[in-house]
Amino acid sequence: MIVLLSLLAALVFGSGVVLQRRAAMDEPDHQAANPVLLVRLFRRPMWLLGLCADVGGFALQAAALSRGSLVLVQPLVTTSLLFTFVFISVWYHEPITAGDWAAMLLVMAGLSAFFIVASPTEESVPVSDARGWLLCASAVILLTGIAVGGGLRSRGPARATFFGVAAGTADAFMAVLAKAFAGSWDRGLASLFRSWVPYALLAGGLVALLLVSTAYQAGHPTMSLPIITVADPLLGSCIGISLFGEQLTLSGLRGPGMVLSLLAMGTGLVALGRSSRVARAMAPEESEPAGLHVSALRRANRMT
Repeated sequence: MIVLLSLLAALVFGSGVVLQRRAAMDEPDHQAANPVLLVRLFRRPMWLLGLCADVGGFALQAAALSRGSLVLVQPLVTTSLLFTFVFISVWYHEPITAGDWAAMLLVMAGLSAFFIVASPTEESVPVSDARGWLLCASAVILLTGIAVGGGLRSRGPARATFFGVAAGTADAFMAVLAKAFAGSWDRGLASLFRSWVPYALLAGGLVALLLVSTAYQAGHPTMSLPIITVADPLLGSCIGISLFGEQLTLSGLRGPGMVLSLLAMGTGLVALGRSSRVARAMAPEESEPAGLHVSALRRANRMT
């Protein structure tokens, strides 16, 4: 059931990526990481449809994490990029090329090998002391702050890269908070809302939504999308191991085998995310030879 819920979450997440990206790319650059960006996007029906997919995917992910471990659920959720790719192919009636199939098979092979070799903890309990949560939150805030600062000072692919790191980090921490929230239901509703978890989840969700939208707005989806897809499960799994005591089996040859499986999965994800098909679907003007001129003209029209 944990695996099924995780894959359903990936499917729903994957369906919403293109909708949110296409809406966010039309917003001006100076709204980056600004809460006003969300206010503007809420007026866009396409973005709202993507947001509904995000909410549905997050609910399924939280259900999987209520019992499942982060080291199991988060790698499965990375398959959202495969679903995004298939969704784009169906929407634009384009056949999937042999290279694309190879990249998707590489992702699945790497993911399967990771589960076989590393034998990740299947279930875990989101219990940690205040010191652990404080250290975790501090590390996440520091990494996110550095990435946002770098993004605001950069342009072009570097800007998309920095905001992709920030968005992936925020998404990873949201998964951790979702696990803490889902794992607290058995204490009763009144007790749950007397704790800090639901309020941290709400605040973190707004921040993550803003950062993901900013990453989409920055353009260059072939940079930001693979980074978000890889950073989210990687950081989420690291937090699960350090905060909740989840485990991977690394004895003997299992350690190198796990590294190779993760490299294979990451390579496949990056190959899919950097596909020209993704660029055409999510940022059409960036795939055209005159893309820079089109983008400049669009910005000039906004100013008039």
